[in-house]
Amino acid sequence: MSANRDLKMRLMLEAEKELTQDLSEVQRYQYYLGRMQFLHYVSGKENLLQADCSGSVCLALLLATGCSIRVTADTLLKKYFTKRHPEKSDIQAVFFVTNYDRKLGGRLYKEGECAHVCGVAGTDVVLNCVEPYAVLRSISDMRPVYNAMDYTVVVRGLDRKALQKANDEGSDLFGADYEFMEFKKAITEDK
Repeated sequence: MSANRDLKMRLMLEAEKELTQDLSEVQRYQYYLGRMQFLHYVSGKENLLQADCSGSVCLALLLATGCSIRVTADTLLKKYFTKRHPEKSDIQAVFFVTNYDRKLGGRLYKEGECAHVCGVAGTDVVLNCVEPYAVLRSISDMRPVYNAMDYTVVVRGLDRKALQKANDEGSDLFGADYEFMEFKKAITEDK
């Protein structure tokens, strides 16, 4: 990242810190998901210009909680978003689990594996980060479409303790790009 771009990122984070300082973690998570609308979908990325589906959720978690993980949609479901009956006060995500083995792009997803994730940005609203760019969508509109394509659609709440533990250990950062690590550094410097 260039020094100029690094400075711009830090100034943006400082300005948004003032906007979000009085919000709860859930509200900050929802704010940052909404802010990511129209970012470009790029597989393996997780920054405010480019991200994939799991990258957008991991980045929103980092910006909302200060805790960093960078994992796949399947790992988010199986390790971090494990609350089956989330409360309104829980950070939430919607997961799309394939009902049979299927190839998407260059990857084979096995039956029961989560192939897509969307962060919940509000009541019945998610950030759907797919090609060519991320958009806010209604869960109610997405569910029948994905069900018709043989996905099980589930909403789960975040296990905040699991997130904190991974952050404290510095684990589950596989594949985090430079910009993500710069966000992490900028956030932890403020603490």
